[in-house]
Amino acid sequence: MAMSKPLNQLYPDQAVAICTREQAGQLVDFDHHTVRINGRLGVMLTYEWMPLEEHAPPFLLTVVFRYADNHPTAPAEIQTLVDSLRFQIRGQAR
Repeated sequence: MAMSKPLNQLYPDQAVAICTREQAGQLVDFDHHTVRINGRLGVMLTYEWMPLEEHAPPFLLTVVFRYADNHPTAPAEIQTLVDSLRFQIRGQAR
């Protein structure tokens, strides 16, 4: 029996944002690449969206702030897209 993927697995120190399908299409290939959110380096997790064509909304982008040092940096255009998203840092009021 195949196990289902966890929806938005919680990490101790993370930020989450909802993306449109178009935004997800631009981000999906940069799984485990680093971006900055509020000046903090974090790793984007997009593997749950793969394959994108089979994923139904919502597209929840998770950025984990732990263990980000050894991952490649996302290109500038991806950072610009991430900067346009509205993130909630785990532990903040909604």
